[in-house]
Amino acid sequence: MEKQQYESDLTRKEKWQKQWETIRRLKGGERLEYLWQYYKSVLIIFAAVILVIYTAAVMVSNAMRDTLLTVVIVDSELSSDEAAEELEEGILGIIGTGGKHDYVETVLTATSADTGESVMKLRVSLSTAGEADVAVCSKEVYEEYAQQGAFADLEEVLGDAYDSCAGYMTDGQIDLTKCPDSFLDQYVGYSPAYLCVLSHSENTETAARLIEGIVSGQQ
Repeated sequence: MEKQQYESDLTRKEKWQKQWETIRRLKGGERLEYLWQYYKSVLIIFAAVILVIYTAAVMVSNAMRDTLLTVVIVDSELSSDEAAEELEEGILGIIGTGGKHDYVETVLTATSADTGESVMKLRVSLSTAGEADVAVCSKEVYEEYAQQGAFADLEEVLGDAYDSCAGYMTDGQIDLTKCPDSFLDQYVGYSPAYLCVLSHSENTETAARLIEGIVSGQQ
């Protein structure tokens, strides 16, 4: 009498051949269901490995970034990822060092809308709790936060370049509507449009380079 052969008795090759024969017999949805039942653990592990590799790659990339400046545009006309990327490229064209990992953080979602969430987000963005170095905002936003000491004195920031920039200022701050046309124009729909350096910024020299580039019409 022939001894019954159990699956546990099969070699790895025999198990694979048996599974392959089963897969070939199945059609359409049955085949997919069979593959899922037998290989879902492998697929889950594979997906987890891919996720870990991707996360590690993002972390390494972020760690290598040299953030030159963080720029917030309040009530921006544009807020898409493409607009943020274009803004970053425009700013890097002025302040970039040519380094491979030069990076400008751009925030286009800050709004002065009179809602609790919006007010809180804007307050954080322009406070010492935020990381913004430069903010572009309307007269109303400027006046509100200037009273709180949010903005630096441009005479201190610009130093010897202050006099050459003074003609482009309103209320002691750079007014983009007085500056030569630039890539920033498409983001701002109000006038005057103040470009201010945050008082807590640790990148004032870079901010000064940005201002000098804008008033000189550098693109």
